[in-house]
Amino acid sequence: MRGRWWLGWLLVVLLAVFVHWYHQAAQEPLPKVVALTFDDGPHPVFTPKVLDILKRYQVRATFFLIGARVERYPDIARRIVAEGHEVGNHTYSHPKDLPKEGWEEVRAELERGARAIERVTGVRPKLFRPPFGYINYRLHTLAQLKGYMVVFWTVSADHHDAPTPKAMAERVFRLVHPGAIILMHDGRIPARWKDVAALPLIIEGLRQRGYRFVTVSELLSRRWEGETVKGHGSLGGHP
Repeated sequence: MRGRWWLGWLLVVLLAVFVHWYHQAAQEPLPKVVALTFDDGPHPVFTPKVLDILKRYQVRATFFLIGARVERYPDIARRIVAEGHEVGNHTYSHPKDLPKEGWEEVRAELERGARAIERVTGVRPKLFRPPFGYINYRLHTLAQLKGYMVVFWTVSADHHDAPTPKAMAERVFRLVHPGAIILMHDGRIPARWKDVAALPLIIEGLRQRGYRFVTVSELLSRRWEGETVKGHGSLGGHP
């Protein structure tokens, strides 16, 4: 009985310490940093334009690449890495209903995508974003077993209520928050010219609002330039 009494008090103390730590962490404001991410590339027209803009503004971003497109446009994929951007795995062929596939099909999509990216760029991706943001237990489990950090987004520039580049930028400004992961696209469909046109507006507008840009890994690792980001994980909602 006496041992149980002490164990009970120990648990109470540990719980109190945790609650105090959590409360303190919640009170500390996040630095005004965001991560720009681009899905579905590389694209022979849109990706070089995105890279030109990022270079002009000296912004580093994270590109979630489709393995088959990396094989088709290897020079562009290599340019992404050469200019200091981060790359993640967006599967090999961008299937519409990957969560409905079997274990072996899902594993093949992840592995073929990673191999294509590594073979072309020399970088083995550590981040994974599922096509369309669709995920289930099977896909998430396999991604974790392969050592991936599964990354979604918290703000999407592409949305049916933002049909123009200006509207896309205004949507980002309305929804942005410290630690945001912003979703944009640089490939697959012709309408991505709007992402290209919106990108300078988004960068300039966020800088005017005091935001800085980091890669997803820098954001989630919580450290860059001696600063710390607290309270943000990889999985977000999809506003």
